[in-house]
Amino acid sequence: MPRIFPRPLLFLPLIVLILLLSGAWLLLKDAPPEPSSPGVRSGAQSDFRNSLQGGVLPPGTETTVALRAAVPAWIEAVGEIRPRVEIAVSAQVQAEVRRVLVRPGQRIRRGETLLELDDRELQSRLAQGRHDLEALGSALKRAHQGQEKAQAGFDLAQSDFARIEALHAQGASAAQELDHARAAFLAARAESGQAGQSIQELEAQQSRLEQRIQELTVALGHTSITASEEGIIARRSVEPGDVVQPGRTLLLLHSPDSRLEVQVPERFHQMMTVGTGFTARVDALDREFPVVVDEVEPLAATDSRTFLVKLVPASPPPADAALPRTTDIPDTNPRPGMFVRLHIPMPAQPMVLVDSRAVLRIGQLELAAVVHDDSTYTLRHLRLGRVHDDQVEVLSGLDGGERLWLHPAPGS
Repeated sequence: MPRIFPRPLLFLPLIVLILLLSGAWLLLKDAPPEPSSPGVRSGAQSDFRNSLQGGVLPPGTETTVALRAAVPAWIEAVGEIRPRVEIAVSAQVQAEVRRVLVRPGQRIRRGETLLELDDRELQSRLAQGRHDLEALGSALKRAHQGQEKAQAGFDLAQSDFARIEALHAQGASAAQELDHARAAFLAARAESGQAGQSIQELEAQQSRLEQRIQELTVALGHTSITASEEGIIARRSVEPGDVVQPGRTLLLLHSPDSRLEVQVPERFHQMMTVGTGFTARVDALDREFPVVVDEVEPLAATDSRTFLVKLVPASPPPADAALPRTTDIPDTNPRPGMFVRLHIPMPAQPMVLVDSRAVLRIGQLELAAVVHDDSTYTLRHLRLGRVHDDQVEVLSGLDGGERLWLHPAPGS
């Protein structure tokens, strides 16, 4: 029989829960409030805003004037340094690499051996082909002798057949004798024709074998790979013991002279005439050098709306023919693949320039202290542009002519 609880006991857990929540609320209400981080940030920001309001200029401080002047302007077109000629050295035959005689960065001359392949199999096949050709020559000689003999027998049989046929027509020869002469004539003619056909077959075999020997000779020449042009080894992707396939690139050869390949916006296409001089900069070397336009591709890239312009140094260094074969590229020279900037001059534009020492940087803010006639200063936010030697361009924040405090310190 199920047990039945009294009705007041059913509400006892609910009453206990209400008492616990009430006690917790009373404890939390009397606790002192903790300082919040937003309040701290607000106070720091308030102090910082107060410091930005400026102050009194200390005596003896150095000032400068924001200049407004017309400064030559330019835009930058980016590109890279590329070799004038790039040659991929590849294998022409399948063989094992025996020796690699060059390394990346090495300067090589035209006709210099770069690497050698294993030629033993080709040498063996070439020797066998020459032996077969010699044997075929002997067989062809015997065939010519047999043809001469068959031709002589054919001439004799033909003469006998003609003579007996004439005698038979006069009744001076028997029919059996004429039949024998005709049979001998036909046999001699067949033998002569067969000898001639054998000679034709041997000559065809000789021609095919000579062609095969010529192919093996050419292939044997491909086992020693030489440089087709003077240049510098830019990349080596083969080692001794590798089995190379025809068409596989083994070495990458760059010409000693390089040029710049720059993508120029199409609105400056008219300025890019052959022989026009510009200034280029290689950031990796921290160098600027003069260049001239060497070639302009007439077709613009539809995706970037730019033209490919190729430029060369204005005064390329003379080639040194006496360089040793182990000479590397100097590290101070531009290397193919380096990033380059081309400065395209524009008409001079008025701009505000200030001494870079007058710019105060606080975090990501760039400020300047503007000095007033009453020896007070206020800080202004600046938006800076390009750097010109020890001066910096101000895009907004100053109009020019303002007196600025060098190395300002807010709140000092």
